[in-house]
Amino acid sequence: MVSKFLYCILIVLAAVSLVLFVAGCEKPLIAIIDSGKTVDEENPASPDPGVGNPDLSNPGPSTPASPDPGAGNPDPSNPSPSTPASPDPGAGNPNPSNPPNPGTPPTPPPAAKNPECYVFSRGNSPGSGDDPSGGPFASVPAALTHIRTLYRGGKWPSGKSAVIVVSGTLTGSGAFGSNKAMVDISGTGNYPPIILEGDPTRQGVLDAKATAANDGRVLYIANNRVTLGSGLTLTGGHTLWGGAVLVGTNGSASEGEFIMAGGEISGNKAQNGGGVMVYKGSMTMTGGIITNNTNTDTSNVLGTGGGVYIYEDTIFTMSNGTISGNGGNKTEKGGGVLIEGHGLFTMNGGEILNNTSVQEGGGVYITGYGTFTMTNGTVSGNQSAVDGGVGKSPFGAKFIQTGGTVSGNTP
Repeated sequence: MVSKFLYCILIVLAAVSLVLFVAGCEKPLIAIIDSGKTVDEENPASPDPGVGNPDLSNPGPSTPASPDPGAGNPDPSNPSPSTPASPDPGAGNPNPSNPPNPGTPPTPPPAAKNPECYVFSRGNSPGSGDDPSGGPFASVPAALTHIRTLYRGGKWPSGKSAVIVVSGTLTGSGAFGSNKAMVDISGTGNYPPIILEGDPTRQGVLDAKATAANDGRVLYIANNRVTLGSGLTLTGGHTLWGGAVLVGTNGSASEGEFIMAGGEISGNKAQNGGGVMVYKGSMTMTGGIITNNTNTDTSNVLGTGGGVYIYEDTIFTMSNGTISGNGGNKTEKGGGVLIEGHGLFTMNGGEILNNTSVQEGGGVYITGYGTFTMTNGTVSGNQSAVDGGVGKSPFGAKFIQTGGTVSGNTP
């Protein structure tokens, strides 16, 4: 009898235990994510982040808590045996229930800027040039010597241009050198690409101050790439070729590359190319202005190309910027631009305005076998006796216009 009674009691206890076990498994969990914290709906006290079980006074011997397999288990007191918590794949993740995508690469740091050399007109500091307040170079040639020493010695940052920042007015004072240039950037393997620009707070000016014909120009480029940036003016040159800028010269390895992205070329004189002459190489104009440059006559022979002169087999591409007010009564042809021989001029944008020549092509003139291709831009307000806008030689010269405007020129 007693045995039967005890048997019944055991059956009842087993049934109650089963009910409690099922009820415990079905208890809802409300996860509130806030700085990586998770709280239980029925026990809102924050869990101890250093121990897996939040209720140490009632460890539940019938259903012991499983160890936390990964930092950040949201409810260690109620693990689900069928779906164990996934470990945190990222160390220090503030939101363990929503780990970051491990395949997302970190944001790379910004690219290093091009090294800068500062050249100030005030004072004669013989400094290193890398500090605009403590030791700028006293001249552009001094900055170039510094750059050339580092570059030829293999100490220049790979793939970086050199930026020379000019503050105030620097003058040539007759020191022009063998290439008759105030600034001479030539020679194979001497320099990285050079960028010349003005100080944003103090306009930069390179003034050759040439006082006689063929005295000197501002800039000479051969075997290098040079960019003229914003805030810098090239002026005061007076030569036979390329009053402000001469690109390339005779020789099999003497091509230069000139990019005009901004700045100003004004107040220069030359027999050919009052502003710029591209003798061998290329010129690209994406901004800036070439203005008020003139030609000179030698032995009563008029000059050509008041603004830009493109010599045989060279290339000039213009996509923006302005060529205006060049030439005059000593410019025979091509007040704005002259294209010589097999030279190529492509105009994809920009303006050629109010230039003047005496005979033909106030805006642009193309000699035999030269080619001018115009896809966009404006040629307007230019003057000459014949073909005030665009003139060309009858001996193989080509003018191909697929877009842009040529209008309002005289005649």
